[in-house]
Amino acid sequence: MTDPEASYTFTCPSCSRNFSIALERIPPVRARFRCPHCQQPMDFPSREEARVYARLQAQSAAAAEDPPAPAAPPAEAAAPKAPAWKPPAPLSLPPEASDAAAGQKFRLEKPGFEGDVFDRRAIRNLIRTGDVSADDLIFVDEAAAIPAGQVPFLKSLFKLRSTSTALPPPRCRTHTEELAFYKCQETARPLCEACAPEKKFGNTTTRVCSHCGGHAQELAPAAEA
Repeated sequence: MTDPEASYTFTCPSCSRNFSIALERIPPVRARFRCPHCQQPMDFPSREEARVYARLQAQSAAAAEDPPAPAAPPAEAAAPKAPAWKPPAPLSLPPEASDAAAGQKFRLEKPGFEGDVFDRRAIRNLIRTGDVSADDLIFVDEAAAIPAGQVPFLKSLFKLRSTSTALPPPRCRTHTEELAFYKCQETARPLCEACAPEKKFGNTTTRVCSHCGGHAQELAPAAEA
């Protein structure tokens, strides 16, 4: 039987109609999307808030379905037993909420990361390489900064990083899918080939940081580090 806490029934403040959403499909932070019935925008709670509301809804529904039993009538006049309560089948999460979760943006309050905006995949790569720790303050969309280790979907990544014995090679901070072969001498920012283009100064060719224009030096191979 489906766990009654596995879905949350939401009431639209505009049309007062209800619809249910599976808890695992609710974004970890608050989101705004349109009611599937009246198409009016509304604010939807975070996954943890919805979990609390779903538990209260399940308790309330169970109490309404199971009032105190009256004295049993004679066997021949006994009424048939009411069927057990089942939660309504969850509907698909509205596209606006799914897009909001997938399109989350993250910023770090950390020296050397000023002005950088990352998506979910980029943050995961930076955690794997040790560039982001659980104690670093992070902004999720427009919410206030919190320690990165408190962001629900990042917790498992920090746990995995803490048990890993090997440190992956550094990644470019702008293109986190690319390995970093250089770093900026001014900011120590790791740079990929595209972020450390070659420039000619007279008869000399050198690599420069495409972000600040400073000199980019080649990173030492892992065996020599």
